[in-house]
Amino acid sequence: MIRAASAAAVALVVACAGCGGQPERRQERFDPFTEVRDRTVRSPERASARWERVIGFSGSVSGTKPFTIDDDAIQWRARWRCESGRLRLSTASRQLVAATCPADGAATDVRTGALELVAEASGPWRVVIEQQVDTPLHEPPLEAMSAPGARVIASGGFYGLEREGRGEASLHRLAGGRLALRLDGFATSANTDLFVWLSTARRPRSTVEAARARHVVLAPLKSTVGQQNYLIPRTVDADDIRSVVVWCVPVRIAYTAAPLQRR
Repeated sequence: MIRAASAAAVALVVACAGCGGQPERRQERFDPFTEVRDRTVRSPERASARWERVIGFSGSVSGTKPFTIDDDAIQWRARWRCESGRLRLSTASRQLVAATCPADGAATDVRTGALELVAEASGPWRVVIEQQVDTPLHEPPLEAMSAPGARVIASGGFYGLEREGRGEASLHRLAGGRLALRLDGFATSANTDLFVWLSTARRPRSTVEAARARHVVLAPLKSTVGQQNYLIPRTVDADDIRSVVVWCVPVRIAYTAAPLQRR
């Protein structure tokens, strides 16, 4: 037994000598994934999925309507309503709706590109086509923002609170006195149920500070990435808007905020 233990000890010393002290130079092993990692092409920044209106149309008899769904759309839907008779909606590839009216609903499809909706109806109907996308939103500035008499009265950059945030918020006073908010180069973590708050806090540093400060819930955030505009209710006083906060309703946290410095 002692000899066996000694032999084991010798084997252990030899093994240790091989991975310490003066190890032998090991041959480089080829990694088949090296080239893939080195040539990774990062996909463009994606936003939370949102629905965008494509087209709306209505009638009281049968008809067809062409429309186009973006190639990078996730899916599209036809939200429909009919008042009487029967309604059948279809594309060249499938039937979407077959209903006895009055009724309403929504039908979805994933085909993209140029399409045509065929409506077979015997009474009044209306259809709205929407597409779901996760690309950055690119709203141009409102025309009123560059009209004579309009000016930027405050602006500031977004910083992270519970989540990262970047971009700039600018508060505009339009020629007629109405206030409007614009977000440029904006991005924050993708999620649903995010809302834009107009806050009296000068620079909230936490969710608690943001929640305790007096604020106005302006609107649902249009997109977690990209340029966007918001008209502000006439009842809101510009002096009360000291920062913009993006608030997540489901978990009740402040994602990001931008202090507004007067110009």
